Amino acid sequence: MEEQGRRRETSRHRSASRFTIPRPEGRAATVLVPLVSLLPPIVALVLVQSLSPAAQRVPTGAARFDLAGAWLATEPGALAGTTSWFVAPTLGRLQLGVLLHALQGGGAQSVLAAAHGAVLLLAVAQAGLLWWVLRRLGAGGVAAGLATAAFGIAPVAVVAHTAISATAFAVVWGLLAAGLAMGRGPGSRLAGGAFGALAVASAPGVAAVVVAIGVLLVLRWRGREAGRGWSHPAVEVGGGFVAAAAVLALAMAITAALPATAAAARLDALTAAQGTGPTGGGAAFVLWWQADPFGAVVAVGAVLLTALVVRDRAVTTLVLVAAAVAVWPEGGDAVAPLLVLLPLVAVAVARSVDVGIAALGHPLFVRSVLGSGWLMGVGALLVVSVTVWVLGLGTLVSGRKQPVAEVERWVASSVPAGQTVLVGLALYPDLVGTTRADVQWYGGAAGGGTVPSSVPWTRADYVVVDTSLPERPSGAAATVLGRSLAVARFGSGPAAMTVRAVRPTTGSAAPAPPTTAAGRAAAAARATIGRQLAANPRVEVTGQDRSLLLAGDVDARIAIVLAQFVTAHSVTVSGFGTAKGDTSGVRSTVTISAIDGRPVPADGTKTGVLLRFLSNLRGDYATRSIDATDSGITAAFAPRPDFTPNA
Repeated sequence: MEEQGRRRETSRHRSASRFTIPRPEGRAATVLVPLVSLLPPIVALVLVQSLSPAAQRVPTGAARFDLAGAWLATEPGALAGTTSWFVAPTLGRLQLGVLLHALQGGGAQSVLAAAHGAVLLLAVAQAGLLWWVLRRLGAGGVAAGLATAAFGIAPVAVVAHTAISATAFAVVWGLLAAGLAMGRGPGSRLAGGAFGALAVASAPGVAAVVVAIGVLLVLRWRGREAGRGWSHPAVEVGGGFVAAAAVLALAMAITAALPATAAAARLDALTAAQGTGPTGGGAAFVLWWQADPFGAVVAVGAVLLTALVVRDRAVTTLVLVAAAVAVWPEGGDAVAPLLVLLPLVAVAVARSVDVGIAALGHPLFVRSVLGSGWLMGVGALLVVSVTVWVLGLGTLVSGRKQPVAEVERWVASSVPAGQTVLVGLALYPDLVGTTRADVQWYGGAAGGGTVPSSVPWTRADYVVVDTSLPERPSGAAATVLGRSLAVARFGSGPAAMTVRAVRPTTGSAAPAPPTTAAGRAAAAARATIGRQLAANPRVEVTGQDRSLLLAGDVDARIAIVLAQFVTAHSVTVSGFGTAKGDTSGVRSTVTISAIDGRPVPADGTKTGVLLRFLSNLRGDYATRSIDATDSGITAAFAPRPDFTPNA
């Protein structure tokens, strides 16, 4: 009997061994599972995000500060004496700036385009690390693939991943830390703790989630390895975290103690301009619902299934912690909380997909139907995501036609050297140093009326207005914008940008309101012709003088004469003036300082061209006098405030 029993046990053992995967097939499975489960979501993410209209949008909200901060943080000496390490994601911005410069290739592409390329790489890294973490958590290949695909191409994910945010680096380091902390060896756990510290230093807003992950890992080890040295993994991860945090804190303290530089002052001014902003609110959830309501429903369903069916308290707790952080203290930021919340929701989706797959073969019919229905819902999310992306392809705009590129070309061709141009933070990296103008930035916390700037608003000659500027600014910004006139407009909708010229505060008085029909007709003609000349890219004029053209304060004869001259040449106007004794306020003199970029009267050839042209004017357009000085050639016309062309 014993011998027969042994034979039966042996036979049972042998019969079980027949169902083990042979070694060659097992090795093939380890290769094919990542290819089939991970590669399609990565390819879809790259395709959808790189060809998404969201990747062409000018940054808004906190992304403006991250883009400008990444540019300023990588200036030589920018970190010497800076005080912004812990009040802003300065380390994350520094990493973003380094990656941005590497992708820009020495100016081969715009800063904004390089920044979008950087966040695309970060999104790919997040997706790959998320899949790895899901597999380490025990998710099946199908579940990990579907969750990663939803993480990459859902409409809300595209909006979050295309936003230029320093928090993306923190998410990368956080996912890497979680995966390494679940490793078996002490080296892996030490590295996991170190990357956790790097994640917190890159974006302090993720600290609560990183701490929660650490606590839950400790509880997991304590439950699984009770009485078998469960504390060792916790000590290893904690030791790596503390050691890395100490090194980072020491490096930050050393740089903060260095003598402050001008570059550091610019970086700190940016941090101060951002301010604290609103700390409470639901901006992230509002954005999610507006961008992807179906995805929001699927996310809530996945979290509920994870909590009630899978009974995974760890994942549920992390989602709740991230949601609480998205309400406070990150309630005023719409994108950064989503970047932290999306990977955790993806874990819940993977858990729920595994439950749905297991329910397919359940003998209880209702449970099988519910499981298949849930899987169809997750699949429908992917179908909807692809459909939304395809429909958005028609709104893509070529690089040269994007408002940022058009503004840059206009400023380079139309604004004289030395003029101060205030631009939004999103435009600042692309425009600074690329034109002869002195480009400075403005920008403040969302919802605020005051608009901080890198130089006083009173210095502005031009202001490029975009959607980041409050509808009703206050203080100096309101005063300057109140005496400015629109020169040029580029784009439409949320991407629209308007160049405004600031009128002078001193000098000749503006023309008095006309009281006669002839005066009103002349004023209307001056305004119409002046706007046309002000929009001509071959006329280079200061912001104050351009505003005079727009307001109709310049004699129509001057505008018509200049318009005729610039059909063959470009011209630089250094000022409009009123004739001596003329009290009408209409500018009837013009001073020209350069022709085709050559100074006059210093350049004899160009001076001769201009003098011959002015001397040949006849009739109503004949000049009263032509004078040459060191500042240029001044042509004066007889004062005729009621002059109307062809009248």
